[in-house]
Amino acid sequence: MAKSLAPIVMKFGGTSLRDEISRSHVLSHIKHYADSGERVVVVVSAMGRKGEPYATDTLVALLKDVGHNINPRELDLVMSVGETLCSAFCAHLLSCNGMPAVSFNGRQSGILTDDNAGNAEILEVNPSRIVESLDAGDIAVVAGFQGVNERGDIRTLGRGGSDTSAVALAAALGAEKVEIFSDVNGIANCDPRQVESSSYLESISVDQMLAMADEGSRVIHPRAIAASIKTKTPIVARNTFNDSKGTTIHHNKSSGKEVVAIAHRESMVLVEFALEHKAASHVDGVVNIDSKRLLLNDDVYLSDKLAQLEEKLGFYKLSRHWATISVVFNNKVSKKPADLDYAELLESPNNIISYLLKEVKVRETLKFLHGRYT
Repeated sequence: MAKSLAPIVMKFGGTSLRDEISRSHVLSHIKHYADSGERVVVVVSAMGRKGEPYATDTLVALLKDVGHNINPRELDLVMSVGETLCSAFCAHLLSCNGMPAVSFNGRQSGILTDDNAGNAEILEVNPSRIVESLDAGDIAVVAGFQGVNERGDIRTLGRGGSDTSAVALAAALGAEKVEIFSDVNGIANCDPRQVESSSYLESISVDQMLAMADEGSRVIHPRAIAASIKTKTPIVARNTFNDSKGTTIHHNKSSGKEVVAIAHRESMVLVEFALEHKAASHVDGVVNIDSKRLLLNDDVYLSDKLAQLEEKLGFYKLSRHWATISVVFNNKVSKKPADLDYAELLESPNNIISYLLKEVKVRETLKFLHGRYT
């Protein structure tokens, strides 16, 4: 019998599901809660990473091999396939390991979105079918990253969309917490892949985490964090491959103790217009630098976004391989910005120091700023 009607939502990313060894760790984490009598909802991403057979990038490459101007509707359909396949596979895997499970795609999960292909916003979640499966004693396995518009067309949620699915479902279900699993031990004060001396935080406030996510931290997407605010649902970032407690994102006021963390973006395209603009009101995913310059992710949606910008704002210049690095404080900035002759200091809120620089300088700068501020 379940301890509580409030379920635990667990989200597993592509690296957690890529092969049999990885999936054995996933099974162990789920079994821990299932054996304790908890109601469990599992949200999954597509299996693997770029180049692996069921990864989203691999599926999109099928379309790009035919031509690069892909209709957004067709792109969303293909981009949702990996998660849908993974949800059915994982439900079967759980059932075969003594944990009865039922899979759900975005429509079946009751996730209604707007019509913005590739970066849709969740408008409403009606998880009645998931609740029915939980009441029947099953584990619900949900395809992340997707929902449907009012016409029933599949819409994907953009970068970090499976995180957003998990937190939105948790809020709608009144979940006890959301655990988001990846291949790192939680939220570090700097990218541990770039800076070996980085350390993992035990906890961080939702406000500081939202600022980090807005500045490029890839552990959890800002929309996922924002989705937790109304219901104050705790989010825990954990490692699939060990039993570490991870980092809890809490909804308490920031304490007096200073917490500093560093976020960054890479693979950005710098776009400069002759005239002043307010591009954020025209195109999703824009990072405004000033009244004439902005950044966009160099991804599959770039050409479509550039076309929208050109139609609205006219001629532009473009250059690739840009990055931003931001030092994020839980309170106001306590140290003056470092003077970096190769980076531009950007206008930022009073708890952030942010730089624009070329990608080639990212690792060097992260190490320097980590040593200076943390």
